[in-house]
Formats: sequence, C-alpha cells, structure tokens
Amino acid sequence: MTTTRQAIDVGADATAWIDAHLIELREILATEGVLRLRGLGGAVREFDTITETVTGAAPLEYHGGATPRTRIDRNVYSSTDFPSEYAIDLHSEMAYSRTWPLYLAFCCAKPPRSGGATPLASTVEIAERIPVALAERLRLFGIRYRRAFHPLLGTDWRSAYGVNDEAELVDCAARRGEDVRIDGDVVTSSWTLPAYRDCEGGIESWFNQMVAFNVRTLPSGVREDLLDVVGEDGIPKNTLLGDGSPFPESDIGAVRDAVDATSTAVPWEAGDLTIVDNRRFAHGRQPYTGSREVRVCMTGEGSWA
Repeated sequence: MTTTRQAIDVGADATAWIDAHLIELREILATEGVLRLRGLGGAVREFDTITETVTGAAPLEYHGGATPRTRIDRNVYSSTDFPSEYAIDLHSEMAYSRTWPLYLAFCCAKPPRSGGATPLASTVEIAERIPVALAERLRLFGIRYRRAFHPLLGTDWRSAYGVNDEAELVDCAARRGEDVRIDGDVVTSSWTLPAYRDCEGGIESWFNQMVAFNVRTLPSGVREDLLDVVGEDGIPKNTLLGDGSPFPESDIGAVRDAVDATSTAVPWEAGDLTIVDNRRFAHGRQPYTGSREVRVCMTGEGSWA
C-alpha cells in the first residue's frame, strides 16, 4: 500500500523555514514522490511561489482540462468544483492530454467539516495489480478518450480549446492529434493514448484516466439522465478501449480494486501543503460535508512525445 510520511511542520515563519531547508525538501520529493508540509499560515497565499521554488519548475496554466475549476489567482485554481457529495476516482492529472503537469500542489485554506481527504496511490503499484488480460488489451490498443460539447451542458468547446471559432478548433484539434466532428451546435472529439507510461529501469506506471473519465463512474442518476438526453455517443466525456469497444463494468471494477488496494487517504488541516509528482502518484477526492477550500497549482510540463 502507498504510504506517505507525516506532514512536516514548517514553524512560525514558513517562507524562511522552507528556504533554509530547500535542499532537504527537494530530496524528499525526488525520493518519495510526495512532500507534505503543515502550518503555512499566511504563506498559504504564496503557496504557488513556494511550489515553484521546491519543484524548480515553471508554473502552468490550466488549459484544456476536463475537470471544472475556478481560477483564484495567477495560476492558482480551486482543486475541483465537482459536487461535494461525490467521490472523484484516482487519476493522473491531465493524462488524457498529450502534455501534462510534472507536479501538482494542493494547499488547504479551509478544511471540510468531515471527509474530503485526498487519496494518493503509487502509479507503479497500481500497474502491478491490473489483471493480466486487461493489461494486455490496454498495451495493445491503448485508451480512447472521447469528449462531446453541447450548448448549455458542461464545458463549452471554445473555453476547453482556447479558441474562438470552428476553423481554430479544427486546427487546434489537429495539432493535438484529435479527430473532431462538428454537427451543428454539438462538437465531439476523440483521440487515443497509452494506458501505461515507461519509467526508468523498464518499469511501467499506470498513467491514464480510464476510470475517472468513464461514463460508468458517474452517479447512477446523473448517468441515466445524460444517456436519456444525449445517448452514449453524446456523453460529455468517456473512455473506450483503443479499438473503440466499451469497457465492461468488470474492467472498471478491476481497476478500482487495484487502486483501493494501494491508496492512502491524506486528510487536510488549514495551512497544509502537499506536493505530488504526477508521474508517480495518482490522486482523487473523497466526499465531504461543509465548506472545503483546497487550492491547486501545477508546475513543469511533461508529454507523451
């Protein structure tokens, strides 16, 4: 099972303490893939700058993401605007994109009344637990991601792609290696990427959003309503095997079992900062009650190329 060391208390002057211990903090992140700090206090407002310093990587804007987020300041966003009563399956941030962040930093300004922990799981440990038959199909075909953009339903394609008209959309999709179809007001796109990422020493890691992106993981009432209105091909986001065949419930369940067997929940206190190597750890969110203010920033850019 994934384990993370206890959060390190940064003391009264968080910024000065971090500067004084920077080499040690970078070593922990490089060795373990997760760094947890506690007691940032007023330095919560500067956590993006702290993250840049610790990771040594440039900040990223959140472009083209499939998760609803609110921009708070500069490159700081709400961790997610997904309704609090639902869990978010563990996933690798933006693994459905050809480029993705190397690091994620989550900072808690206000913890929830209950729940709301962030589960983490080693992507290598998950890969080791995927059933052999499923792993072989995924290595052969990869994962096909599919998005559908409808007026007044979910994210608008203009904001998702950062474009203003259909010509720009087609050009942007082509550069991303996506197949795009425009049918009146409805835009659909699909593309195929690997399920695994090769690490040093020939080790594979589970680097995808096969489950989090899949229609079967939506709350049953929401899923049924969407299917009634737009049909399976019109679901705002979904995953298929790379050959176009749907994932059966058993495949989704097998991946969830592998994740559950390896994950550890990280609870939140005000002033907590957790920096995660996106290549090495998947993350999710547990349901919660009350108001939860966990912010996120991203640094460094990786790619499938």
